[in-house]
Amino acid sequence: MKNIVERDTKKEILKVATKQFAQKGYDGTSIREVCRIAGVNVALISYYWGSKKELFNGAVNNLIENQTRYAKSALDFAINPDDLSKKEQIDLMYRTVDKAIEFFYSDMSSELLTILTHGQKEKEIFENLPLFRYGKKLFAALFNLKENDKQVILTLVSIITLINAPRLMPNFSLQLMNQRTFHQEDVKIIRKNVRTYMNALLKEHNLMHKC
Repeated sequence: MKNIVERDTKKEILKVATKQFAQKGYDGTSIREVCRIAGVNVALISYYWGSKKELFNGAVNNLIENQTRYAKSALDFAINPDDLSKKEQIDLMYRTVDKAIEFFYSDMSSELLTILTHGQKEKEIFENLPLFRYGKKLFAALFNLKENDKQVILTLVSIITLINAPRLMPNFSLQLMNQRTFHQEDVKIIRKNVRTYMNALLKEHNLMHKC
């Protein structure tokens, strides 16, 4: 019973801390405020995590684990893109991007996106995101380049930007559409726009005939 209570308490602290880091950034988040909202003693932060930095890392790692579980429901990260034919790589590219769109327009991704926009540890976060890490391997294989080649990185970042821009700039999306949230028809339009960009990439690299 004690272990169950401890897990629930730790989970509640992490939930509150994640929202605070997302809303206020790392520097603007107060440990005392997190504990006040969670209804726990400040000493529990030291007990479970040791410091504010470790609490932040715990929140980010939890978000990354959520994305990993979500992505693995449709993708097998054990598959090496280099072992696939060009057609298989292209099919995998579409599936991976579709899964990324589904994830980033689900409720579980909102805190992760907001934390990224606050400028906290973007490099470490992106490097640990399973979809980003696997995307590097996939596009490197597709274009016959190294994973850290500028073209691979910028292509992947461009696709991520296309996917997330409507969520990260609500004044240019939701408010103009007089909506409070994104609907399935909106996600379909975003997916179509991203696919248009990917099709242009394939055409540029003379890969359209491989589809």
